[in-house]
Amino acid sequence: MITKIRKIGNSSGVVISKSILEANDMKDAMEVKITSDRGKIVIEKIAKPRADWSQKFLASNSEEQAFFPEDMSNKFDEEEWTWE
Repeated sequence: MITKIRKIGNSSGVVISKSILEANDMKDAMEVKITSDRGKIVIEKIAKPRADWSQKFLASNSEEQAFFPEDMSNKFDEEEWTWE
């Protein structure tokens, strides 16, 4: 892809094609890290730790394996706790 650097207010920018963004799993408004490396401008996705934990947890648990707090018990619950 060949493009031009464009004036944007007091800054400059380039337009990145949809196909290049999709090929790199990037989307509009996504935070990225921009660095310079030996005459090249490098744009990288920012890895967000634990960003997809909830989806992975739900995908890894079936109803039979799901964790329910009421399934837990301990000595205090069994012997000392009383309902008034």
